[in-house]
Amino acid sequence: MSGDSYRSYNDGASRYRGFASDDASERRRAETSRAERVAESRTRIEEGNIPEPPKRDTEDLYDRRAVRLGIKKPPKSAKRLHVALVDNSGSNRKIAEHTRASSGYLLSTLGIIDGVSALALNYFSDHCDGDRLMQGVDWVLPNEAGDRQLLSSMRHIEQASGGDEAEAIECALAQACELDFGGLPKEARHLYLITDVVAHGMGLRDDRGCPEQCNWRKSLEKVRETYASFEVIGSGDDSSTARLQAQFLTPERLPYDLIDLSEVPETEHRMRITTNALLLLIARRNGLQSVQTFLMALYEKWLAEPIFGANTDLSAREAIRRFLKYLEIDEAARRAFEKKIFAE
Repeated sequence: MSGDSYRSYNDGASRYRGFASDDASERRRAETSRAERVAESRTRIEEGNIPEPPKRDTEDLYDRRAVRLGIKKPPKSAKRLHVALVDNSGSNRKIAEHTRASSGYLLSTLGIIDGVSALALNYFSDHCDGDRLMQGVDWVLPNEAGDRQLLSSMRHIEQASGGDEAEAIECALAQACELDFGGLPKEARHLYLITDVVAHGMGLRDDRGCPEQCNWRKSLEKVRETYASFEVIGSGDDSSTARLQAQFLTPERLPYDLIDLSEVPETEHRMRITTNALLLLIARRNGLQSVQTFLMALYEKWLAEPIFGANTDLSAREAIRRFLKYLEIDEAARRAFEKKIFAE
């Protein structure tokens, strides 16, 4: 899932535009074509034809002139803004590295589910990391130029250690509220947090406190004043930490806005699910049709590139069903979603 995959992923994702067509015959053709592709992929997996994951050379995509570090002013063409705060500390390193390696997939999919938006990322750690505490990647549009900018900028994000177990999330949240939103109103702004821990003062045993005296509760108050939505992806494998992460959200939003991945024991699987969890949350902004399109594309992609080996179909279905828990729909609608997504 690296930068030069933007065009190939975009070409694949474009096949899903037919599902949103006003022409009923075009929608039927899109469904029939997808069902055939899904069946072919399942047959290959059942026969043990498991290809190696594609390895892509991105050296020719890097452009020093395209590097944009620090989050400045969004493009005028953006109608919605998505800000992702990514824990860059040692314990979450593989997750952070995978998000940086997924620029092509991330932006091509964003172009399908929310093509009028812009995305910015802040890779944060803790105060002991000095200049590596907050490493921002400027706003990018979901197009090929944005992919080159994102990939090139990501190359300059440095690894961080993180210090104590808690991270400077309280400061990252506060900083996210001070961004230049280019005049776009609160209703157009959405914030996402990806971490395996919590902020200083939220209950972790190894917590030396925030040297800036930034309070996580006040940061959350500011977030709710600044953004239309705030959602958390718990990327760690510790269920006790996941329970502490519930403090980030109000009780009524907790069942939907905290994607807890602690029940996924394999780091490799959590790596791949995390980026897609972010895309799921973004897709929710545009309604259930956008979510369905995204999950259909994701299931097909996982079958075509069977990252879970011979267990790909089962593992992919489990991951999709886990995502469906975060939709505010009843059981009948959930079953209908599954039927569409799994081409049954």
